[in-house]
Amino acid sequence: LSTFLVDKNSELSTKQLGGLGGLNLHGRLSINDVQNIGNPLDALKANLKDKRFVELNLKWKSDHMPDDARKENEVLQNLQPSKHLEDLSIWNYNGTEFPSWEFDNLNLVFLRLEDCKYCLCLPPLGLLSSLKTLKIEGFDGIVSIGAEFYGSNSSFASLESLTFYDMKEWEEWECKTTSFPRLERLDVFKCPKLKGTKVVVSDELRISGNSMDTSHTDGGSFRLHFFPKLHELKLMDCQNLRRISQEYAHNHLTAKTDACAQFKSFMFPKPMQILFPSLITLSIVKCPEVELFPDGGLPLNIKEMSLSCFKLIASLRDNLDPNTSLQTLFIQDLEVECFPDEVLLPRSLISLYIYNCSNLKKMHYKGICHLSSLTLHDCPSLECLPAEGLPKSISSLTILNCPLLKERCRNPDGEDWGKIAHIQKLNI
Repeated sequence: LSTFLVDKNSELSTKQLGGLGGLNLHGRLSINDVQNIGNPLDALKANLKDKRFVELNLKWKSDHMPDDARKENEVLQNLQPSKHLEDLSIWNYNGTEFPSWEFDNLNLVFLRLEDCKYCLCLPPLGLLSSLKTLKIEGFDGIVSIGAEFYGSNSSFASLESLTFYDMKEWEEWECKTTSFPRLERLDVFKCPKLKGTKVVVSDELRISGNSMDTSHTDGGSFRLHFFPKLHELKLMDCQNLRRISQEYAHNHLTAKTDACAQFKSFMFPKPMQILFPSLITLSIVKCPEVELFPDGGLPLNIKEMSLSCFKLIASLRDNLDPNTSLQTLFIQDLEVECFPDEVLLPRSLISLYIYNCSNLKKMHYKGICHLSSLTLHDCPSLECLPAEGLPKSISSLTILNCPLLKERCRNPDGEDWGKIAHIQKLNI
């Protein structure tokens, strides 16, 4: 990567950019301190439009306060990249709008626009027919995204991954039904005012820190059947989310809900075994209002679960098929002193991970006698291992940030060392 720092001295700046225009650059170029270009005409001297490099980074200082938004726009206009460019990143641009580049003539594959805090609207990025990855972050001035974003009816023809992050004022998103025909992954993080999305995603949908009021939500219910091909769903810190509903069978799904304080229940017209026959991974963490699994029990093929509610854990056996495939269980944030009881966990379980259980003091031997792997992490009150020791079936033991237990398991004179000396894989 070739890096050019634009000097504050206007005369030096002009010479630098002029020299850049004469270089036969290939590969990657980063131009830093773009705010030091005093005259927009100097930017033309870089002659970027005729360069054949594949990656370009344009960076303004993050604390730069613009005194002339029109000049900022003209500078960026004159830094228009070549049609051969594949990867473009723009940081801290302080204009109120993007220049009128000929987007339909650009062949970008990757585009990142970050911390352009004064921009009031997005350029017609939908015209970038080769674009596969788009990341938009820190646009504090954006309130709505509409037709100007698409540029045509059949926009974002090749886009596979779309990310919006830290858009504080963004409320409305107008989505064209003919857009994003190949979109596989959508990430929407820290957009607290966004009311919803109608974008169809085929693979992975991650929503975090959003209001989730409308669109695919109805009265706080997330309507999963709007995403029939979705493989992975992650809903995190969605404070208005209350329910997840599904009307039709959905194959190959991984589902995670995390820190959704008002989330209470699943609304399914049929048992999960029918609606989600291929569900392998299910996570319900830091959702204190959820106390029951859906009627009809859990899918037979589920292999991994993460839970932080004791009532859900206690009802596992009643909701799992006797021939369940569940092998791995992550437990966290439980307010219990002793865990697990003899009949609490299914006998199919192979690996148990216990995280951040600050009150946990003891473990029951009979509750873990079928395991082959045990991990204890951030359990500062855990005093000792079971008096009977650990079962011979356990071949892997990890103990992290459990100071009392770590002392007892010290090799060779710790009081519990004899209980774990036989274990093949130890990490303490």
